[in-house]
This record gives sequence, C-alpha cells and structure tokens, in this order.
Amino acid sequence: MKITGWKTIGHLPRDQRVVIVAGPHTSNWDFVLAMSFILSLDVNIHWVGKHSIFKRGFRRILRKMGGIPVNRADPKELKNEIHNITEKYKGFMIAIAPEGTRKKVEKLKSGFLRIANETNSKIMMAGIDFSKKTIELGDFFSPSGDMDKDLQFIKEYFSNFSGKHP
Repeated sequence: MKITGWKTIGHLPRDQRVVIVAGPHTSNWDFVLAMSFILSLDVNIHWVGKHSIFKRGFRRILRKMGGIPVNRADPKELKNEIHNITEKYKGFMIAIAPEGTRKKVEKLKSGFLRIANETNSKIMMAGIDFSKKTIELGDFFSPSGDMDKDLQFIKEYFSNFSGKHP
C-alpha cells in the first residue's frame, strides 16, 4: 500500500463482530486494492464476492484469503457460510460492497443489513477514494429500521468518494 501511495484513514476495531460496508465499487481494481489492504493488516477479514470469481484453480486461494462466495440467485449457502464463521470466531469482520456490481446502481443491495442483524454485528462504513488514494474507515452505522432510508443514507455517504470509474 505504501509503495503505491495509498493511505488508510481510521482503524479497524478488534475482537468485535463487524460488517464492513465498502464502496463505491466501480472497477475490478477495487478487488486488487481491497486484497492489498487486507493483506497489509494483521487482521482476519472475510469478504463476500460473487460466486463466479471462485473458479477452479482460484477457489482455494480466494477462500484462504477470506473469500465467501455468494450466488445471488440462491443466497441460502451464504447464510450457512456466515453462520459457520460466526460460530468459529469470537470477533470477525466481513466486508461487502452493497452495490453488488461494478456498474452504477439506483439502489444498493440490503443483504449486509440482514447479515449484521442476524449475527448481532456492528456496521462500519469504508470509503474508497481513488482520486486521493485513500481508504477511509468511517464511523459505525446504526440502522434506523427503515431499510430504504438506510440504503439511501449509505448511497449518499459513498457519493463523497471517487471510485476508479466514477
């Protein structure tokens, strides 16, 4: 991270259950940056990615790097995976990009809200800003109970950051 000029603002909590909501997700480079960030830290962070990147030959290494595949057509297996992680670790962090794709979306996916609720986890915001070369670990987000309002708040939060392809 230092070699490429990227900086991290803020810090990750220790020994807690945290769902990290990261964005904006606009490029394949987001994955490379996220993996560099995770590997530069001395923490165990799991992350959710679409099942199609977990191809033969890469599946094992992506899993070792904390990857959890999700098939959006059948997210039931994701629930089982997260339940197993919850049982295995006292504190854990799971990173999710709520856009669910690299394309511009009108509405964010809400799975992270359900995951946080079902695992009794806190939600931490993480903004990626390619123009400033920063990853900003923000405050904890407390859901209001109004899903549409919460998703709109998070979308507006991410609008403060410049993705690779804004």
